[in-house]
Amino acid sequence: MPRRLVTLLLLLGAASATAAEDGALLYAQNCAACHLPDQMVVGPSLVEISKLYGKKPKEFVRWAVKPQKKRLGVIEMPSMAHLGEAKLLAIREHMLAAAVGLKEKPAITKDPLARPARRPEVRRIFMPNVGPAAIAVALPGDLNVCFDAGDCRLRTVWRGDFLDGWAYYKGAGKATATPLGKVLWSLPADESLQKRVKFLGYEVDAAGLPTFEYERDGARFRETFVAEGRDLVRRLEVVATEPVTFELDRATSASAGTRRESTLTLTPAEAKAFALTVRLP
Repeated sequence: MPRRLVTLLLLLGAASATAAEDGALLYAQNCAACHLPDQMVVGPSLVEISKLYGKKPKEFVRWAVKPQKKRLGVIEMPSMAHLGEAKLLAIREHMLAAAVGLKEKPAITKDPLARPARRPEVRRIFMPNVGPAAIAVALPGDLNVCFDAGDCRLRTVWRGDFLDGWAYYKGAGKATATPLGKVLWSLPADESLQKRVKFLGYEVDAAGLPTFEYERDGARFRETFVAEGRDLVRRLEVVATEPVTFELDRATSASAGTRRESTLTLTPAEAKAFALTVRLP
């Protein structure tokens, strides 16, 4: 066999293996909380998905990008458009492979994730006093946070176990999940922010920590939450051409910028990389 052909085949094989690994990781990050291999929980199992879309990759992508209400008593799936077609197809390939040889089990009737959380863990779910755009994160250790993708900001911090989402699941999205721990810090909703912000999604690093991306008043933000000791650190990177301002409570301090009472102002240079530390009891 010609050397070039052998090299090409090896490259194709490596690319296929990488795609499979990517599909498994993307499934774990974006789908596993709602789609179990062989049981209906929030959404259909991988067994059922393989029957629906085993020969329909375009339809799978179309549904994931723009899902609609399809089943009575089941919450509507959020759009996965931020992943893009290539990643969605990789997820589909993993789902089909993972469903091979499995048989459908009876649907789950309690929250399978109401347990000590895997850490880190990310769940898109309705949260008390936050609303339908909530994204809950279990951080390494015992801290948990809720990011509001509607306001594009941190809303709640609690210590202890993660979530019990069964009221949310069985109520088809008409109820909220319950934090399994003590709420230490929270902010009220700010509807004025929703006209100034645009949520751009999030990416998860190799350790499983999410970084949220959003725009506010023309500036682009990247924000990651990290537990340091008993406190929460918000690591931010902002691309801006004008000064950036934050309204901070007394529990929050900043590594850069100028603070006057509750208002923190950073120059574009200062905003490139800085941290906000929330002191917690």
